[in-house]
Amino acid sequence: MGIVIRIATAKDLLPIQHLLAKASLSERGIEQNIDNFLVVEDPEKKIIGTVGFEPIEKDGLLRSLVMSSESWNAKIGLDFIELAVSYGKQKGYETLYLLTNSSLPFFEYIGFRILEENEIPKHLRASEHFAQYVDGVTKVLALSTKDL
Repeated sequence: MGIVIRIATAKDLLPIQHLLAKASLSERGIEQNIDNFLVVEDPEKKIIGTVGFEPIEKDGLLRSLVMSSESWNAKIGLDFIELAVSYGKQKGYETLYLLTNSSLPFFEYIGFRILEENEIPKHLRASEHFAQYVDGVTKVLALSTKDL
């Protein structure tokens, strides 16, 4: 039996918070948006990964993407991201965005493209999660769901 990827529920809040804390990622806003999160469970039903979607107008910002290091491999990571992207399209988001300081080739392989500073939309800049953006360090990537 392999991993399971599913929509998070309220009972998943604490394990998600532990994963994010271990990865030094913000837990802000998760409780209010738990139904916009996906989780990855191992065969023992332990949560080993998560990603959330912050709805921003007609778009979605992927946030809190983390996999426990002992569980991660390229195949699981790729499957998880591809499923998350499909889920974002299913939810009706026109464009998916993410902010990252690393893993650019991984996301570019999936189809995300790096935005130049002048391409970052105002509604994305206004989001609470965008406050973590650091000019010159953080990269903003975008993927149009029309391209899927």
